[in-house]
Amino acid sequence: MKDHLATSLTPATLGQLALLGAIAILGGCSRSAAPSPAEIASPRAGGSLSAAAPDDCNRNLLKIDDVAGILSAPIIGIQPLSGDAQSCEFVTSSFPAIIVSVRPGLGRTTVDAWAGGKMPLKGDPLPGVGDSAMWVDTLHEVIAQRNAVLCDIQVRGGGSDLASNSQALRDALGALCNKIFAAY
Repeated sequence: MKDHLATSLTPATLGQLALLGAIAILGGCSRSAAPSPAEIASPRAGGSLSAAAPDDCNRNLLKIDDVAGILSAPIIGIQPLSGDAQSCEFVTSSFPAIIVSVRPGLGRTTVDAWAGGKMPLKGDPLPGVGDSAMWVDTLHEVIAQRNAVLCDIQVRGGGSDLASNSQALRDALGALCNKIFAAY
């Protein structure tokens, strides 16, 4: 089934997914200023990462130890996504990463859109996570809400980048969202 799914994604569909991701990130952006280069250094620029980056990352809702074991490569730091104070990226020394977004007030609408089939990919209900949640296997992503707080965790990478199978990954990401919800 996965082989069929991988071959059925056309360049147009992949472009739509990229556009959808960009819109989701931009749509939830905060109006707060992005951290200065002195506050956070990019690992790709050879700088160091802080264990807790500014904005939502600084709340320490999740720590590096919490996401350990999800990717094959070790997590080397946490950094905010450029221009998005509500998202953090747990980075490795290469491409794979875990992106965590927490957006108060957008949870119900976002999960309802996935549950209602309004998104370009199929999501499956994920019981036991928040008030409602969806698992999107193709994107390695959990979209969950509790009291309208959105928790969106996506793993960037696939195949040998992942330390576990799809079911274990789904369960681990769901548990991370429940940990975030406990802090709200």
